[in-house]
Amino acid sequence: MIDNVLARRVHDLIRREDFGTAWPIVSDLLNREPDDAKALYLAGWIMRSQGHVGIAYQLFRRALVTEQKVPNIWMHYGACLHDLHRYEEAREAFMVVAKALPGDPMPLANIAASHVQQGHVNEAVEWADKALAFDSEHRIARIAKGFGCLALGRWVDGWECAAWLYGDHIVQRIYCDPEEPSWDGSPGKTVVVQADQGLGDQIMFAQCLSDMQKDCKEVILETSKRLAGLFKRSFPGVTVYATLKEKTDVEWPLKHAIDAHLHISHLGKYYRKADSDFPRVSYLVADSIRQRKWRAWLEQFPRPWVGLAWRGGIQKTNEADRSMRLADLAPIMKMGGTFINLAYQDVGREIALWNVDNPEQVQVPDIDNAGDYDETVALIAELDHVVTVTTTVAHVCGALGKRAYVLVNRLPQWRYAFPGEHMIWYPPSLRLYRQKPGEQDWTHAISRVAKDYRDFVLPLAEAA
Repeated sequence: MIDNVLARRVHDLIRREDFGTAWPIVSDLLNREPDDAKALYLAGWIMRSQGHVGIAYQLFRRALVTEQKVPNIWMHYGACLHDLHRYEEAREAFMVVAKALPGDPMPLANIAASHVQQGHVNEAVEWADKALAFDSEHRIARIAKGFGCLALGRWVDGWECAAWLYGDHIVQRIYCDPEEPSWDGSPGKTVVVQADQGLGDQIMFAQCLSDMQKDCKEVILETSKRLAGLFKRSFPGVTVYATLKEKTDVEWPLKHAIDAHLHISHLGKYYRKADSDFPRVSYLVADSIRQRKWRAWLEQFPRPWVGLAWRGGIQKTNEADRSMRLADLAPIMKMGGTFINLAYQDVGREIALWNVDNPEQVQVPDIDNAGDYDETVALIAELDHVVTVTTTVAHVCGALGKRAYVLVNRLPQWRYAFPGEHMIWYPPSLRLYRQKPGEQDWTHAISRVAKDYRDFVLPLAEAA
């Protein structure tokens, strides 16, 4: 059995992320005692820390066969289940920890986080409050409560708690020496806004930049090269730098008397505090030159031109529940139109198989999905309609004021959870079609979309 001194050493190595030193020690322990619970636990911790969640799950599961009284094993086991989207089982594991450590806020916060992932927003807030009763500054509890409140439209509480997502977890670039403060909403300042979230969130929160310009002496936006051109065009007067991904020091801050910085997702705290604060108007401006190029390409196909995006997210952002097969959209496609692929994933084989078997062809535009996002925005701007799942395409359509139907999974992220058939961030041209309780697949939601798509496409067909 591993002794306490060696165990503490390995603990320290893992916490410092020195896995190259920690792993040989743990591997040697397992070679000598493959059923030792403590060694299995340490191995699982290393595997999960490196993203090998499935392996870590099996290691913790095996450790619990011989040792069920150690809360840390249960905690890590529950975390693996959470990572694997097995939330009910994760909560059972966290409850074991909560009973063993009744004053510890962490298992309660983890239960709250699992409810967030399942769209149980009231339960998320309830369990987060239980954790915060023990530790009012518990980060995971604050984040879970924040997302729960945002989904409920409790905007002030939501923004206050969601701010805990940043700091040590997501690094905020510092632009001055000595360090400039975070912006507190004071007018007349020169403020740098850092935009380092996913494309969809950057586009969604960017609508607040126009409000910010009214209060600030100068607004500077640091973003990626993919969005820089789009934001420069859409928000004249905002100074945009495409240096977000540059690891080394950047020189442009020397040109500005910077007073403060702010993460783009914090803008809601100042400008979206009540339902009435959401203007629900379009604000993105596509590149007119690229639009003309895409219109020339589209004109070889009969109208209407309809964009399709049927896969959303990645594994850790619930890709499985947010996505479907291209073939699932057949009830819509059979009604007519030219369908344009807007999926950013590698879906070439799926499209090829569909096109072999069906007369309704899916056209694939020549777009570098890792390149300048202005290309995709310009193409969407020229389409007549879009059908999409909850992915960046939905945000682009909303921000452009483009007609779009959005298929929303039954456990959506907070952005789509606010009740109603429209998304509060965008004009009503963006319509949500939600999976309803008890619907286990997309069949019924797609049927509802198909009914409304029929009302859209038939008059066009008759006019032609």
